[in-house]
Amino acid sequence: MQFGRAIIVGVWVVLLAGIGGCAAHKAGSPNLPKPRPGTVRFMLEASEATRVSLVGSFNGWAKDSMPLTRIKGTSWWSVDVPLRPGEHTFMYVIDSVKWVTPPQADDFVEDEFGHRNGIVVVR
Repeated sequence: MQFGRAIIVGVWVVLLAGIGGCAAHKAGSPNLPKPRPGTVRFMLEASEATRVSLVGSFNGWAKDSMPLTRIKGTSWWSVDVPLRPGEHTFMYVIDSVKWVTPPQADDFVEDEFGHRNGIVVVR
């Protein structure tokens, strides 16, 4: 298993730790410490949400198993997740009912329910 790299997946932020800069960054997105080594950071801007969860192939699509934390004083939500190398499909669930396609992911794929899932690639 390879450790020491981290990937941020978010609405406007994609950062590969160790490369030294943002590939994409929008003014107003939070400045956070680097993700823990061996983890992938998932971020979503959801101002009206009271709860956001990460669901995907890595957690059996369980709606409440990986809650994101609201970043204090912002409309951004974040969670760092240890993932094995490979491709992982994922979505966000807002307030346990609204399934949200990740606005920015490495790639996308349609599922059998007609949703557009994001794909994060971990190397």
